[in-house]
Amino acid sequence: MKEITNMFEFSSRNLSHILASVAFLLIFIVFGCTTLQINSKIRSQEVVIDGKSTEWIGAMSYIEDKQISVGIVNDKENIYVCMITENQLMRNQMMMQGFTVWLDPAGGKKKSFGIKFPLGRQGEIGERMFGGRERPPDPKERDEYRERMRERQERAMTELEVIWPEKDEMRRMPVEEAKGIEVKLGASSGVIVYELKVPILRSEQHPYAVEAKAGDSIGIGLEISQFKMSGMRRGMGGGMPGGGRGGMGGMGGRGGGMVMGGGMRPQIPAGLKVWMKVQLATEKNFVSKYLFMK
Repeated sequence: MKEITNMFEFSSRNLSHILASVAFLLIFIVFGCTTLQINSKIRSQEVVIDGKSTEWIGAMSYIEDKQISVGIVNDKENIYVCMITENQLMRNQMMMQGFTVWLDPAGGKKKSFGIKFPLGRQGEIGERMFGGRERPPDPKERDEYRERMRERQERAMTELEVIWPEKDEMRRMPVEEAKGIEVKLGASSGVIVYELKVPILRSEQHPYAVEAKAGDSIGIGLEISQFKMSGMRRGMGGGMPGGGRGGMGGMGGRGGGMVMGGGMRPQIPAGLKVWMKVQLATEKNFVSKYLFMK
């Protein structure tokens, strides 16, 4: 009887260890794996790249920890990507740091080919703080600065960059000259909608493409670089106006804002980095490509 009891206790301990190991493995799988699996769908209607979510109803997947919804559809010629968020901080990050969609035709997380839009306004904060000096510019310099900022903001929303990190190559061009790539960022009632159309196959008419085909598994990454305080410090002559007291020339002393010289530290946005393994759909998956075409 004693032997049976000991055997039972031994088995119970083993079972507990096994369950604990399984639980740990499940936690690792859920939280340790950063690549999401998403199946693209054959587009059932025309997708107009206009920064609106009209065509994406029912085609979005919500990524809770990133506070974004992502939708992906394709046809034989193009991939269409949509990202929607109500996070205004993320919108500000996109405008300041820029937003890049990475594409890996091998289905992994390799930054083989990227499209950056909007371009962002890196270095603008440092320049905004009085052109890198500790004193405000005179009225003429202020007007020149405002004009520079206006031009930079316009370029950020009318130009894009096509990037090939492996080749150490980047091309900047007006959006309308991107030969097959279409992209738009829209905002309405607090909802931010990003839409991208990119050719699947490279051709003379479409030199910027994923180089995959319908049915392939590709990797798609969404990235907003993390804001770096060092860039702002350099733009401001290595320090904060007024020696850092009150932060940002006194901005931190009111309303519980950013304080650099003691007190609250600035809240630095973490950026965005998410990778998805996407199975591109083929026309065999549905009855007719033109069933719901407008």
